[in-house]
Amino acid sequence: MDYATVEEAKDRGGLRLALTMGVPGPWSQAAKYIFEYKNIPYLAVGQKGARENPELFAWTHHRNAPVAVYEDEVPRTGWHEIIMLGERLAPEPSLLPAGSGARAEMFGLITEIASEGGFAWLRRLRLIDILYGALDDPKDRFRPDTLASRYGHALGEAGAAEQAEEGCGQIMAMLADKLRAQAEKGSDYFVGDGFTAADLYWACFSQLAEPFPPDINPMRPLLRTAYEAPAGLFVDPILINHRDTMYDRHLSLPLEF
Repeated sequence: MDYATVEEAKDRGGLRLALTMGVPGPWSQAAKYIFEYKNIPYLAVGQKGARENPELFAWTHHRNAPVAVYEDEVPRTGWHEIIMLGERLAPEPSLLPAGSGARAEMFGLITEIASEGGFAWLRRLRLIDILYGALDDPKDRFRPDTLASRYGHALGEAGAAEQAEEGCGQIMAMLADKLRAQAEKGSDYFVGDGFTAADLYWACFSQLAEPFPPDINPMRPLLRTAYEAPAGLFVDPILINHRDTMYDRHLSLPLEF
């Protein structure tokens, strides 16, 4: 994927989207797909994972990705505000279900997938531990311990990985139960009868449970090992079948990062 620098992007108009380079970071992937699905053009801006990103911070006051900057509006980083920006810029095709109750259900599912304490947050703790343990050079420019400090994770803390794994298992079991209940109603989607942001987010975040093969998701071997679910974490096939269906119907492949 081609990326502009912050210097090239900051004085441009339209939508600028800072995305993590070189890894299929699910938050970045989901943000990218929101705008692609809605056919909203954007300029991709490179962000380096686990780095300080001083230029990005000076421009947006954020070091992490994704960051969506539209015209001269305040930069947006949260998944909810990025979804709502996409809805405002292109109301159709909508990623929101009709009805307040259905929207609340959808946003609740994404919270369990993508917010603090949710599936990806907990999987990231194990991922950080694996990458930190594999460092050959303590001066390596990619610093998993930098990520650990940002997200309140004590590297090597006794029992932390096991607790995170248990939490992930509970969330995935809930998601699988939800899909089965929907299937009984004749729907392939998490909420209602159509594609919503909940389906998009699980499709992207499922890479932290069972990554696509290398021809579709060409991540480095060590990173692939970290992304794969640990042996004790059951990944219900219905979750992966749903992911594959969503990409077949609604999202582009291969992954670009």
